[in-house]
Amino acid sequence: MDSQPHIVIVGGSLAGLTLALACASRGVPVHVVERAAERLNGGDSLSVSLAAIAATTGHDPRVYPKLAVVPAYRDRHLTTWPALYAWLRGRALETPGILLDEGKTVTSVNNREQGAELHFSDGTKLLADAVIGADGYYSVVRRAISPEAPYARYAGYLVWRGLVEEQTLTRPVAWPSDGGLWIDFERGYRLVAAVLPGRDGSLEIGRRLVTFAWFDAHREALLRATNRLTPDGNLVGTLGRGSIGSDVRAELLAMVPKVWPERWAEAVAVGVQSTASLSGAPIAEYVPDTLAVGAVALVGDAGHVVSPMTGSGFAAGVDDAMVLARILADRPAGEPASNALLRYQAARLPYVRALVQHSRRLSAEYVQIALK
Repeated sequence: MDSQPHIVIVGGSLAGLTLALACASRGVPVHVVERAAERLNGGDSLSVSLAAIAATTGHDPRVYPKLAVVPAYRDRHLTTWPALYAWLRGRALETPGILLDEGKTVTSVNNREQGAELHFSDGTKLLADAVIGADGYYSVVRRAISPEAPYARYAGYLVWRGLVEEQTLTRPVAWPSDGGLWIDFERGYRLVAAVLPGRDGSLEIGRRLVTFAWFDAHREALLRATNRLTPDGNLVGTLGRGSIGSDVRAELLAMVPKVWPERWAEAVAVGVQSTASLSGAPIAEYVPDTLAVGAVALVGDAGHVVSPMTGSGFAAGVDDAMVLARILADRPAGEPASNALLRYQAARLPYVRALVQHSRRLSAEYVQIALK
């Protein structure tokens, strides 16, 4: 492995682990650096294509060890963020060619005459032939590629999210275990809910998880007051679990019976009252002008950020990983990594720019209706 090009992936969450597996399955060793020792929380539900994950990572989530899912629509399935993360991380830990280096915080990345240099919070440095940023929409690596536009823009609304154990409710949710998403629009709020496999993968009634997403276009003042939003509309933070005040939760709780139908109301109420469950994710959008500069490139939310209304956030990151891994695997011996990264950019930039523009149209339409 030491004799091969040193490719560093910054970020060991969903996009980073997917790219690592895609590279390793094609004979390209990678070094993943992740600031968290192990991620335990994240977005609550995700739409995934099992076939695309299998084709990209070289590991099939439809066979043992299976990824716990329920059908959504057409060839798409729903899973939880923690379940997908655990599945990807488990495969990465057992796959030769992946060095998973957790608990290391990257503070900056710089292009050099040959390759790139990473700087860490402990004062150490690391040289690499190529650095791939997979560090989300607050990306540190993006600053090396687009220093003039390092932040994602606020789309005009946030999503209150919760994940509730069905067994904590007074009665099970009347929703089939093989059902998909429930989506409605009420009083200016977009409401999305689903029943997902339990933490042990069970679809048995009473042991499942209930997820909800409550789209709210009336929280700009809250985001500014809590310093999550800059005066010029850039997102610099989220309302994480445990950071939402009791006054806000009380306000949301009073609204539950007015906007949510009885089928979901109890689960949403339980989630809203739980400081460990409720989070508020301001929706960000980022239209990239570039995905690669020199020996540094971006994948997933680090490179392009879309609304969850597109259903394409994770899917676009999977596509990034597939394309980039193939290009790196096919790179002629001795060719500078920068050449390969430019081919990746040429292949992906037009598509992801169009996807984010589509996301912005969906967001604008929703906000216009919600604020009437």
